[in-house]
Amino acid sequence: MLNGRTLKNGKILVHALQWYISHSCNLTCNNCSNFNNFAIKGNHTFDNYKLQAQQWAEKLHVNDFCIIGGEPFVNNDLDNWLMGMRKLFDAKDFKVVTNGSLLHKYEKQIPKWLDNNIAIEISFHDEKHINPAFEVIDRVLDKKYERYKVTTPNMIKGVATHIGCEYKEALLIKDDWPAFIINYKMDFMPWGVKEIKDGVFRFHDSDREAAHDACWHNDCPYIYEGNMWKCGTVVGAQAFVDRYNVQQEDKELYKSYRPINPLSNNLAQQIQGLSHSIEQCKLCPINTGKKEEILLDIKKILP
Repeated sequence: MLNGRTLKNGKILVHALQWYISHSCNLTCNNCSNFNNFAIKGNHTFDNYKLQAQQWAEKLHVNDFCIIGGEPFVNNDLDNWLMGMRKLFDAKDFKVVTNGSLLHKYEKQIPKWLDNNIAIEISFHDEKHINPAFEVIDRVLDKKYERYKVTTPNMIKGVATHIGCEYKEALLIKDDWPAFIINYKMDFMPWGVKEIKDGVFRFHDSDREAAHDACWHNDCPYIYEGNMWKCGTVVGAQAFVDRYNVQQEDKELYKSYRPINPLSNNLAQQIQGLSHSIEQCKLCPINTGKKEEILLDIKKILP
């Protein structure tokens, strides 16, 4: 899905791109791929990264653009992020991903987002969040929507939409446009820290290529602090190893990763390289499809 080839208009094709605006999350889902269940935090403002956003917009053609965290709805600058990025990126599918528990925070802004073809992808991780979220949705849409059950993955009435999201249903409004796409993800694949031994957080020791081949987001880069990263795991891991007691060699390995700058002279080649494994992949598990129930703790896992 990554691609990276240069189109006739001179832009580089990236099928799916995630722009990461917050380490902070109000939930503590075990096996979070970005380590957001741990006490890493921090929210970015759009103005601080507007220049880099403009630089990337001039160079990339993105089909599926996503604002993500952490939990984007904890970011008090979310409205500026969405409206600003939507002006820059004319992606076919443009969305913000949320766990659905904080929709009420931006209830007044959501209609404006929908008017600008910014969809909201909800990935529910706790059943208690479902009814309150639908109460907000019903108010926002005045209950005027079709609740469409997805039978073919990533297809809405025969049209490929939001590829790779694995959503179970879509709330369709005018012209069958999915204002909300919804997934009920109550379990995650094993991820992140393997164990805590003698007070030290230990990662996996996997075959690099096997871990990469089995990875569910091995072809969906993140942009964080204005630069493009291989994946969200490396983004979160760099913050994690700065705060937690880990093996020195693991810390050095994660901290050695260098993301791609939008002003790179060989940008297309570097983006194409993101389809391959990186040395840090060996610190991730080799996923077999097995999943574990999400457990939501009251407090973040502190250092």
